[in-house]
Amino acid sequence: MGANLSNLVEEDKSKIALAGPDRQADIILGVIWALSLYGVGAIWCAVALIGRWAGPHGERGVNMFSVLAAFILSAGWPVIAVYLLMND
Repeated sequence: MGANLSNLVEEDKSKIALAGPDRQADIILGVIWALSLYGVGAIWCAVALIGRWAGPHGERGVNMFSVLAAFILSAGWPVIAVYLLMND
């Protein structure tokens, strides 16, 4: 008991790889995470655009067209985020 704790020889782990189903599951999980983060960014940018279009005190009305336009424009949210950060 505990004999493996005193082994000073380091094992070669360079040939360790994921099995086929595990590799595919990891890729799918990574894609889902990336799409989730992209969705969060798109929603954040859509809300920021709507807030910007409404004015500082909400004096301009926001209608359904502007909400739809904000969500369509938020598809390219990285560009919008840079624009909003540079103009604030």
